[in-house]
Amino acid sequence: MRELEVKIKEIEMKIEELQLQQETIKETIEEHMDESEVRVIVDQLLSEKELMTRADLEQKTSETQLQLIKWAVGTAISTGAVLFGLIRFFI
Repeated sequence: MRELEVKIKEIEMKIEELQLQQETIKETIEEHMDESEVRVIVDQLLSEKELMTRADLEQKTSETQLQLIKWAVGTAISTGAVLFGLIRFFI
């Protein structure tokens, strides 16, 4: 009978310990940030340090390529106009 009482006390102590651990884990989980908070913080850090994300880099590259194409077309048109003017001037 004494053995059973000792085992019951041990089990009760283990249950109390597990309940304390459960409470500690619960508090830890509540303290952690959720996903949206993390994204906001990352966005703030990127903007503060003026770093670019991959999407920003791709957008900037596309804009630069488009501007380069416009300049190439404009240069070709103006060169053609100068040549046309020179040919017309000498003929």
